[in-house]
Amino acid sequence: MAATSRPVLIVGDVQGDVERLLEALQPFPEDEVDTIFLGDFFQGGAPGAGGGAAAARLARARRNSRTVLGNHDLFLLVVLERTRGVDESVNWRSRDGYTIEDLWLNRRGDWADLRAVDEDRDLEAWLRSLPFLLRLDDGTLAQHTDDDRYAEIGASVDAVNDTVRGWLATPGGVLTALRYTIGRYGFSDAQRLERYLRHFDVWRVVHGHTPHWNETPTVSHDGRVLGFDGRFSRYWGRDPGEETGPIGATVALLPP
Repeated sequence: MAATSRPVLIVGDVQGDVERLLEALQPFPEDEVDTIFLGDFFQGGAPGAGGGAAAARLARARRNSRTVLGNHDLFLLVVLERTRGVDESVNWRSRDGYTIEDLWLNRRGDWADLRAVDEDRDLEAWLRSLPFLLRLDDGTLAQHTDDDRYAEIGASVDAVNDTVRGWLATPGGVLTALRYTIGRYGFSDAQRLERYLRHFDVWRVVHGHTPHWNETPTVSHDGRVLGFDGRFSRYWGRDPGEETGPIGATVALLPP
């Protein structure tokens, strides 16, 4: 994407609520902003609606946009490979003995999403082509998790993305990629954050993945960490009395 003067719109975890995504994007025409999707299109939409696949298609088709992979996107690809019988030598069970399918369904996986991706090989290929990291022109790092494990994969943004691309092109490699997208709260410690920013030669990081209860994206460490998972999906299960977050907590312009 060439450098432009357009503002940057960040879209955090959609989790299947494509109708609300359409509403959230309406004030931001695609030719007036550069849009960065932080992943997690899947798991958490209306059951049987295939809202995650619809949200992924929307992101793929949106002009002036880029996307990183989230753990729920990878989770769907893992289950998809499992249903196809890919690489039976891979250990598909969790440490607790649950199958990947059990975990996926327990986390609100939707068979309609799985069928939609299985039947749309272009959409699957797009998902497998997505990076873990994006370095924006202003030195901002965009990624899905608020965790520093991506630094273990490579010494630069390009090195990380090249390795991930190789995993996703290898039978069973999706599970390896998934294991790097689960951690949380890695940026709570200031020294750990500073090491991570220096590792990728950036000055701040934006992420989704870890829900918050603010009215707007969270800002910490003097603006060096911004969180865009504001409990967006209306269908994701909540604790008693807990409501869905406002749109502006997940979809908002990146501060300059």
